[in-house]
Amino acid sequence: MIKDSVIPGRSRQHGQSFVELMLVVLILALMVSGVVEFGYLLNSYLKVLDGTREGARYSNMDVAFVYDDTPPTPGYVSVQSFYVNTAIQAMRVMSPIVLNGNRGDDIVISVFTISGSSIVRWPLGYAFGWNLCDNRLDPVVQSETNIFQIANWNTCTPKRSHFTDAQIQALMDASAPASGVLLVEAYYNYPQILKLPVFAQVIPDPIPVYTYSVMPLTSAEPTPTPIP
Repeated sequence: MIKDSVIPGRSRQHGQSFVELMLVVLILALMVSGVVEFGYLLNSYLKVLDGTREGARYSNMDVAFVYDDTPPTPGYVSVQSFYVNTAIQAMRVMSPIVLNGNRGDDIVISVFTISGSSIVRWPLGYAFGWNLCDNRLDPVVQSETNIFQIANWNTCTPKRSHFTDAQIQALMDASAPASGVLLVEAYYNYPQILKLPVFAQVIPDPIPVYTYSVMPLTSAEPTPTPIP
């Protein structure tokens, strides 16, 4: 009768191969998970970027401020609907992404009137731009229930524009004539989809996303001060 023979070390080799296979599979799984998460993040970034672009295009020919000759202080005043409509259009294009102010999301809109070394940021009184958080109670904003959920903005903190007046001026050609400029900025905090603990050690959740678009605004070009 022939007895089964055991080759010394073979069992140990099988165990080693299994461990190596598991390590390779684990690394590949982490790589695939990272690619999937990054894909979702990139898609969200592009949607938010498209929102700022389309918001700026939508309001390109609109009027951000008008001259009010009402006594006793005639002068230029901001048009609230300009900023509200720009923000709404941006959010519509971002859909199905819905901004959450309580999480730190916001839209900041600034209009600049530039003439030589002189620059004025509109709306007046907003040194760092009009923001959606401060204007979340506007009836027109609240009416957009499919893209704006007021419950998500109860504890929001207003964001400030990333651009100073000097930085906007630096973007302009020194030889360019007097100009009007529209700046739309979006702050979005992307909540991770997979939420793998290993990623949480090195990547924040949510992941901050910032986009902006700059566009000429003809109606904001400097004009002579009207006579009351």
